[in-house]
Amino acid sequence: MHAHVLGAGYPNIQASLDGSLAVRVILALLVVKAVVWVVALGSGTSGGILAPLLILGGAAGALIGQFLPGGPGFWAMIGMAGIMSGAMRAPITGALFATELTRHFDALPLTIAAAAAAYAVSVLLMRRSILTEKIARRGRHILQEYSVDPLDLMQTEQLMSRAPATLPGSMTTADAATFFADRAEHRSYPVVDDTGRVLGLVSRTDALRWRTMQPGTDVSLTETLSDASLLVAYPDTPIGVVADMMIESGIGRVPIVARDTRQVVGILSRQDLLKARRMQRQSETGRAGSR
Repeated sequence: MHAHVLGAGYPNIQASLDGSLAVRVILALLVVKAVVWVVALGSGTSGGILAPLLILGGAAGALIGQFLPGGPGFWAMIGMAGIMSGAMRAPITGALFATELTRHFDALPLTIAAAAAAYAVSVLLMRRSILTEKIARRGRHILQEYSVDPLDLMQTEQLMSRAPATLPGSMTTADAATFFADRAEHRSYPVVDDTGRVLGLVSRTDALRWRTMQPGTDVSLTETLSDASLLVAYPDTPIGVVADMMIESGIGRVPIVARDTRQVVGILSRQDLLKARRMQRQSETGRAGSR
């Protein structure tokens, strides 16, 4: 029987499973199909993935099956399960797909063993799955394992700095400018009224602007911030939401206020957001060390 390396190749897959291919045809199919597929993928064109994998795996399995009990067709199925599992990093899918395709469910233990072995070799030798290789070459690295963003699992009250330093609303802009020039430890501070309710946020940029104001235009911070839009978060706000707020607004520190009283209970900075990543890394390192 002749084998064609171009096209979908489904007759080749069926012939491998039937064990009807001669050894020389299997060798030619294995070598030529591999070269054609590599050239197609390397050129950037669509050379297919599933059918070529099944053809190559089936041919390799059928070739080995010439010397093993069970027949070439049986080992072609095992080869298909193995190469699909290793190249696509999907061992369960490869094992079940091969048995479902051939309806040889009694061979499921062997397909699982082949899929697991191929997957182990693939993880050791390949940096990523063939399904994500093109994406990675475009600069978008895909992790081998799915992970959850730690910013989506934590709330602001878990990372915020409690009882932060604030400025009174009665402070004048001139005094605020002097404060930022002489004593300020942070780039911005929340402004509160007599009851601790947040009025706004002032920064070094605001202080520099106030220093250039004409004499006689000195006013209180309450008057200055009364019409300003206020960016705040609450103790139960997810950290990921606050991170998005910082990115969109360009503000590096967000006051955390109580929902009912609007009193400042904490503040969250960009540095605090990095703590979530550090905590996750420490947790992962601890689990790995205990194994």
